[in-house]
Amino acid sequence: MNILIAEDNRVIQEITESLMDMWDFEYDLAMNGQEAVDFATVNEGKYDLCLMDIDMPKMNGLEATGIIRQRLKYLPIMAMTGNSGYKRKCIKAGMDDFITKPYDLDRLHDKIKELTVKAIKIRIDHNKIILDKEMPMDAEHAKELRELEKRGLCKMSLRGALNEVTMVVHKNVPQKISHDFIGDDKQLSIFLDRSNEKPGECYLYRINFLMNTRFLSQQKLEEKIKAEDEFLKDCNTFAEKKKET
Repeated sequence: MNILIAEDNRVIQEITESLMDMWDFEYDLAMNGQEAVDFATVNEGKYDLCLMDIDMPKMNGLEATGIIRQRLKYLPIMAMTGNSGYKRKCIKAGMDDFITKPYDLDRLHDKIKELTVKAIKIRIDHNKIILDKEMPMDAEHAKELRELEKRGLCKMSLRGALNEVTMVVHKNVPQKISHDFIGDDKQLSIFLDRSNEKPGECYLYRINFLMNTRFLSQQKLEEKIKAEDEFLKDCNTFAEKKKET
């Protein structure tokens, strides 16, 4: 996790830096809105989130947010301010969320996790399975990913030799695919696509990373979902069984 912090108060800087260190997050510190814009534009794609103060010298957080939204691809931005009256202005300026100082540490951590959700892209590279996490394309895409996260799901793209397929799957399916092909050396990984449009049972082949889908009746799909949930709920350690390569 890499966070851009825009804050001019030295005491709050030290508190926030301590939290980043405690949570093992990387971070850069901007002293004002102009520095936040400079950090974000020069290092485009580096940051998972910007924590933005509002009242800062040279350029305030509202102005900085507006410029970042004009110049960059989507970057989640959360206001951190002692003035609760700024909330409407922050959202109007393009910020994704708002937290007031002094903030509850657990609440801040939860909001950071919620705002930094990503889509998963799986690809094969010289017989290696690569899992990439990609930033949302825009605020609407981010909202969709957060809603899926709340339901224990994620958006996953498979990039094969001939095409790329995007689907909605259980949050542990990417790790399952990696473990099937790398940990267990299987040639086939089976999982469910839970997309609203064309849900079904997917058969992914390791040799060419192409996928076939068997569409299911609603009743059969619900039975399969229940079974997959049961199987995957305790499978958070796929990657720990054998390191992904």
